[in-house]
Amino acid sequence: MGNALKTLGILAALAAATVAFPRLAAAGPASKPFPAGIVDLPGSISASNPIGPIYSHPWLNVNVAGMRIRTGWKDIETQDGVYNWKLIDDCLALAATSGKFIGLGAIAGIKSPPWLMGADTFTDGSTTLNVATLTSPTASFVAADVGRVIDCDKFPPGTTIISRTGTVATLSAPATATKSGNLTFSILARHPGVPFRVLTAPDSGVMPVPWDPVVLTQWTAFVSALGFSQTGESYLATQQADVDYFNASAVAAGYAATVDFSAGMVAWQAVTKKIIDTYMTAFPTTPPFITVARPFPNNQGGTRALNAIVAWGVAKYPGRFGIMNSQLHATSVPGNLTNAAIYNNWLTQPTGVQFLCSTSTAGNVARLSNSPPWGSDPLLSAYAAMNNSFTAAVNIGCRYVETCEVDVINPAYQTMLATQGAALKSK
Repeated sequence: MGNALKTLGILAALAAATVAFPRLAAAGPASKPFPAGIVDLPGSISASNPIGPIYSHPWLNVNVAGMRIRTGWKDIETQDGVYNWKLIDDCLALAATSGKFIGLGAIAGIKSPPWLMGADTFTDGSTTLNVATLTSPTASFVAADVGRVIDCDKFPPGTTIISRTGTVATLSAPATATKSGNLTFSILARHPGVPFRVLTAPDSGVMPVPWDPVVLTQWTAFVSALGFSQTGESYLATQQADVDYFNASAVAAGYAATVDFSAGMVAWQAVTKKIIDTYMTAFPTTPPFITVARPFPNNQGGTRALNAIVAWGVAKYPGRFGIMNSQLHATSVPGNLTNAAIYNNWLTQPTGVQFLCSTSTAGNVARLSNSPPWGSDPLLSAYAAMNNSFTAAVNIGCRYVETCEVDVINPAYQTMLATQGAALKSK
């Protein structure tokens, strides 16, 4: 699920591809239909958390038009040129059975494969809750591992090795869970690899520099392989990173600042265009989507760069350049920066939006209402927050809305989903 309204200065690195099989009017004679209606948003899939059987998610809900399936680049390309397509194939099989379309978000950024960053990966780790050690019979921890980053979902991002024996590493942070003997973890930078950065909240993780030539070559190769293996809709999305670090990396990579844009913004635009072109080639009949979010603060040209990319995409790929954002809430309006790109282009381009959050908690309902502490609007009921958000999406010009699964399966919302789904499909 997307974070709250993106008001901080951030860098948006291209990070997702989506494959879909929608069922509405086509954008052109060679295009597949635009996706439309209510799209369920389940949790991310991986080898340890596959999509499961058809009853695990609302595939058979008549109010659901499609499923957004999210996974990481590292979950699909497990080694250089080695792909686990079964994760996707299982989803496609369920889509065929249920008659839904799917959207497969193959995310790079903090979901990039550890091997890209020179890692060795092991699957026999053991941890104990709140204890800062990691045990592995096969990792053979060496003196040179001290200071290296451990990439593991049972330790905070950026956790490093501070001492070791052959089978036990003492780490800079304690484990967040107990795991006995089958934990997957990676030791980064054991071998030559691409430069990376450890990110903190809200999008914490380890991310390679997106315009590093090796990263860009590997990612575009992955997109091409995805396009070869699957046919359908392709989406683009963003991840966030530190501005200063990537500005410096952009300079090192040969990008220079201009009067209007920082070096990082120049690099972001160049990489954005290259990757969009790659998607267009890999998925020739389906529209890639870019998730609209300001990639840098205004004083570094963030708004201008974002608007320039949208204008470029619409002009170069009429009827195929999809536009969405992940910030839908009850008071969303067309004039907001992230919504204006949708509203100004919905008559000719595929459009959509993702809910800012679910209505599963009181705090989330306040976020969707834009009420204190998130905003100054009145606090709505959970039902009204959902319904008003859907109405806002229709008014902005969205054809589909990605909706958190906990809300999709809520019995109290089914009539609303039917009504609002029909309104979305009528766009």
